[in-house]
Amino acid sequence: MDTGPDHLGEFTDPAQRTAPTYPIGSVDNALRILLLLRDRGTLTLSEVAGELGIVRSSAHRLMAMLTYYDFVRQSPVDRSFRTGPALVDIGLTAARGLDLRALARPILAELTQSTGMTAHLVLPRGRNVLFADGVESSRTIRAALRTGSTLPAHVTGAGKALLALLPDQRLRRLYAHEPPEALTEKSVSSITALLSEIARVRRIGYAINRGESETGVLAMGVACAGPDAHLLAGLSLSGPDFAMSEDWEGQVSRQLSMAAAELSKHIQAHSF
Repeated sequence: MDTGPDHLGEFTDPAQRTAPTYPIGSVDNALRILLLLRDRGTLTLSEVAGELGIVRSSAHRLMAMLTYYDFVRQSPVDRSFRTGPALVDIGLTAARGLDLRALARPILAELTQSTGMTAHLVLPRGRNVLFADGVESSRTIRAALRTGSTLPAHVTGAGKALLALLPDQRLRRLYAHEPPEALTEKSVSSITALLSEIARVRRIGYAINRGESETGVLAMGVACAGPDAHLLAGLSLSGPDFAMSEDWEGQVSRQLSMAAAELSKHIQAHSF
């Protein structure tokens, strides 16, 4: 049975909602483009025209306007489109409006100090995740900050932890159009492999990224939710693979679990 919260609409399918009585075509098309970019990462002009059922000239005008306002950026190499900084700014503004970054910052700082790893606050964005804030390790050799960037959820520790909150049926719908994309040779690249990995995450309560987003980087993530599950966030810790001790998994998972419980408590206290 497909149950579970919609989590602020981050993972919900617009087709399941009631459409406005008087839709505005151009606005509808522009918003559909942004949702496609959120889920796929990049789009070509031909893909935009095909998905919206419009001619290339109309697609070009839409993308030109979105580019003008920095909602999308066009690659000078292959001319494909990807999300622009305006969307990241909106995401961070939303997080600030909920005071989520302020609530999480001291927790991130404590995680970094106690583990020597780089800590991030991660928010769900469809098939992607947004690194909304972070505290970088002070070690000479460390994982870099990703604040403001997005990555496919299935290749990050916190992203997989957030995906694990969704029922399998909803995950299949999320990846129905195209399978997960492998960023490295260690990334999962099929829905079957992803579901198997997600089942393991549900069993142990945390997710590990072993070089799936970037070769040589080892990371762990957990998910936490507000009291009514309408606010989701992930916490992650990352560092260079070779620098981790043999017992790192047990130690880091305990610290992340306590940090997630603390953040959830703060979210609940500020939700009323």
